[in-house]
Amino acid sequence: MEKIKNTHLTLGHTEAPIKVEVFLNLACPYCASFYKLVDEVLLQYINQNKVELIVKHYDKPREMLLPGTLINLNLDYNDPIKTLDNVKALFKDQETWDKFSSHGIKEYIDKKHGLKEEEQNIEISLQVTAEAIARDVKMVPTVFINNLEFQYPKEISAEELIQVLEQQLLKENKQS
Repeated sequence: MEKIKNTHLTLGHTEAPIKVEVFLNLACPYCASFYKLVDEVLLQYINQNKVELIVKHYDKPREMLLPGTLINLNLDYNDPIKTLDNVKALFKDQETWDKFSSHGIKEYIDKKHGLKEEEQNIEISLQVTAEAIARDVKMVPTVFINNLEFQYPKEISAEELIQVLEQQLLKENKQS
């Protein structure tokens, strides 16, 4: 497997046999639905060092996603664990903030999460966008499980995700 790019936000062991890369945007309701599977399914695999989750916030140029882009500029990529907790909380409260004005969103994330604009995030955003273009990511969420691509808005159930993960583990075990 080729080296994974843009690993600014990861959860799990870097040597895990399964890499789950997700291109998402905090303002996307389908991304919020997918992200629920992190707790429901992926966390047990992550805790067993079987999966590494790599989150890539894609600041896709689409009007409905602009609130997510605004928030992404304020995520603290230097503290990935805290940031992934913030991502989870922001998805949970998405219906609260996604209709706020830009100023309202900035005020909300400052008060609720202590987030301030992070200068390096513009460069990170450009890197993720370049990768998304190179990999032909057209929508969010787009999920790669060991390079198997799943583009949504088709919802994936917990059972389907478990099936894909188990198939990948069997494949990895046969190759070992």
